[in-house]
Amino acid sequence: MGFNRDLQPTAAIRGHLQFTHTGLVTANYFITPLGYGLRKASDKYDVKLAHHSLVNNLPNGSLLLGIQARQNTIDVLSKMVEGVDLDECADYADEVFASYERVRAIAPQTRIFLLSIPVGTANTSGISALSRMWRGSTTTIDATAISRAELDAYENEANEILSRIGGDFDPVPVPAAMFQWLWEHYLARGAVGDPVAPTRAGALDDATAAVFKSAALDEGARADSQRRLRPSFVPVIKVVQPDTGYRPSYQAMLTPRSFPYAGMMFPGGSEFLNVIDGLGDVTVDWGMRISTKPADQVLKANEINLRRLGEQMDQRDQEISFAQNTLMSKAQMLSEYNQHFEVNGGESEVSFTTVIAIGGPSRDETMDAVNTLRRRYKRFQVEMTAPVGAQVDLWSLLVPGSPPRRAFDDFAHIVPSDMWAGFVPFTTSQIGDDSGPVIGINLLSGHFEPIHFGIMEAALHDLSASFAVTGELGSGKSYFLKLMAVLVHDMGGQFLAIDRSQVGEWEHFASAIDDAVIIDLANPTVSLDPLRLFDPRVAGERALDSVLPLLDLSPTSGTGAVISNLLSPRGIEEHKITSLLDLFRVVCRLRDEPGSLEEYSDLASRLGTIVERVPVLFDPGLAPIRLDAAATVVRSHRLALPTAEELTTPHLYNRLPLTKRLGTALYELVGVTAREAFLSDNGRFGLLVGDEAHHFTQTQVGSAVTSDFSRDGRKHLAAIGLASHDPATDFQGAAHNLIPNRFVFRQRDETLARNSLEWLGVDLEEAPFLLQALREETSPPVGAGRQVPEERRGEMFMRDALSRIGRGKVLGPARTDRAEAITSTPTVVAKAERREPEAVR
Repeated sequence: MGFNRDLQPTAAIRGHLQFTHTGLVTANYFITPLGYGLRKASDKYDVKLAHHSLVNNLPNGSLLLGIQARQNTIDVLSKMVEGVDLDECADYADEVFASYERVRAIAPQTRIFLLSIPVGTANTSGISALSRMWRGSTTTIDATAISRAELDAYENEANEILSRIGGDFDPVPVPAAMFQWLWEHYLARGAVGDPVAPTRAGALDDATAAVFKSAALDEGARADSQRRLRPSFVPVIKVVQPDTGYRPSYQAMLTPRSFPYAGMMFPGGSEFLNVIDGLGDVTVDWGMRISTKPADQVLKANEINLRRLGEQMDQRDQEISFAQNTLMSKAQMLSEYNQHFEVNGGESEVSFTTVIAIGGPSRDETMDAVNTLRRRYKRFQVEMTAPVGAQVDLWSLLVPGSPPRRAFDDFAHIVPSDMWAGFVPFTTSQIGDDSGPVIGINLLSGHFEPIHFGIMEAALHDLSASFAVTGELGSGKSYFLKLMAVLVHDMGGQFLAIDRSQVGEWEHFASAIDDAVIIDLANPTVSLDPLRLFDPRVAGERALDSVLPLLDLSPTSGTGAVISNLLSPRGIEEHKITSLLDLFRVVCRLRDEPGSLEEYSDLASRLGTIVERVPVLFDPGLAPIRLDAAATVVRSHRLALPTAEELTTPHLYNRLPLTKRLGTALYELVGVTAREAFLSDNGRFGLLVGDEAHHFTQTQVGSAVTSDFSRDGRKHLAAIGLASHDPATDFQGAAHNLIPNRFVFRQRDETLARNSLEWLGVDLEEAPFLLQALREETSPPVGAGRQVPEERRGEMFMRDALSRIGRGKVLGPARTDRAEAITSTPTVVAKAERREPEAVR
């Protein structure tokens, strides 16, 4: 068929208000979908309640839309640079520039959710809207003739409707350009000329019907057939735009013929619109027109229908057939339906017509997608049909303001509003932040949307930027930590990483970064003496936190009380203690005085065992460490550190050898030093990276460091990044409760996989299949060498700052040099070939 103006009903647009040729006025909004994905059932019930409120308060004839569209690469890059001064961050500018081709190659898509609600009629010509619809009138409406008072009245009506709905979906008025984009998207659905999506609301301007392009809609694609005289029985529409020169779009409209007789279980069985994503090279949109009827009208109609059934049963009471059983079954169903509305006073009856529009560049690709969707819906026991002869009518259902057509009623379904709410159409599997560096792509939604992680912007939005990672060896934990560290560095921040690896992978990585400082705690060039590092008002307390566990002393014991008094502000001033070596000398002097306490002798003996062993604490010739470099790597590979079990088991902890006590004390001091440097208002973002999480979470000092970064990092532009194999033992306390951003990489051990998913927030009783997905389908090693294919590396589960849980893939830096520095692993070399540690100036 040729272009019919009736398919595009818009006569004029004033901002987000649409005036149609039939006189209908609609208000149109962007809808913010609610997080869904892999969240717990309790959270999903909250989403259902929001949809229940939505449908009960929408006017009849409202249109809900979910439009799949290509994302604009420039929009993605714009989100990457929000809040970053590229003139000051040349390295990050190079990263964004290198990301352009990668984002283009991925071709990410998104789903735009829209709501169109009727808010009145415009009688500018003196003919009622109902008459114009009946006569097919196409009277042009002059937008300039609409008074401000009329516009205000439509706005007030729309605002009243939105007020009843509530603010869960955060509706935002669409710009006039959205109507033009939506029409052009429909004409080119799935084809080459499909325009990119306007992902952000623009200025509210005006437009007229002249902005809409013309096209020819050929139902059945008869122009492709050699037999022109015979009608086509193929449920497909060939959309041709003769003025553009683009290849045509082949589209098919699917609509549900029937839903399961026994109902659809929520959650997990009723979200039938979620299965349309991930169909490859085709575009799939959905639209739903709804009308509601209040409970009192439903009850009256049920009484009438029940009387009619009674009359039919009386007429057939002597008849021997199956009809009597059928009528009794209908009566029972009607009774249950009536009881539902009697019990639930806030219910309404929803009549809805759903259309799933599939568009592709060829007829075969479109029909393959149609058959794939039909097979998917079979699993839901939902029968889909593509009715021949009604394709154009169903196509028009997705056009805002389109007048009612017979097909809308023919394929309508009626359900109670709480059952309709179980469809939860306005949901998303999006994870990550609205802006920030792109760390990966979303695998759960099927659209490969970029995952933004605004680690440096989180503080500005009053959110914690701290994150924690778990996974087995070789799953990608260290890679991800280095990715976040280099992004912080490139965006003008600084980081401190503790390197436990024997080969010095962080040292190798930092060598590719300007202004990097490497510190070896076993061969120190700087001092970690807390009495020299920190302000005198807190230096004594910091020293006690490290020295008491190191010397196996209780603060309330006799010897513990002695050292506590010496390191009090008064004791430090009285004895002129400026370093730990001074402390040792003062203790020795007091021990040698006549009549001295035995505690001084005990303390001198304990300190004497470590003075020569730990030059990083007692050598006065070493300059105190200064964390003003852009990158600092502290190598702790030669330190003996206790296991998580030794830290959490009292009798094992009491038997810790001195070497492990020394290692723990130095490890904690590095964290405390980073806390003092980064949790200060120096105007620079600081990231502390720890790959041995239990040393930060299981000890008293480490737990305090983790808690301070998690609680106060957003106030001082700082964050902590931790990694572990077992979150059940290592991510306790602050790491479990206060760190919002969580990442889980491959974990093949069943116990550790369970612990990881529960830490993420997944209820495995509700979703047991996720355990297998993590163990066997996340970056799986395959083949003879049990290697992970390049395209499968970096797969993970993620929980973001808004507690949304999803599945994604980490991409790594777009810059080649940065990617090589992160990916490559150094080999063990002779000590003489190692780079000498640099002293901190």
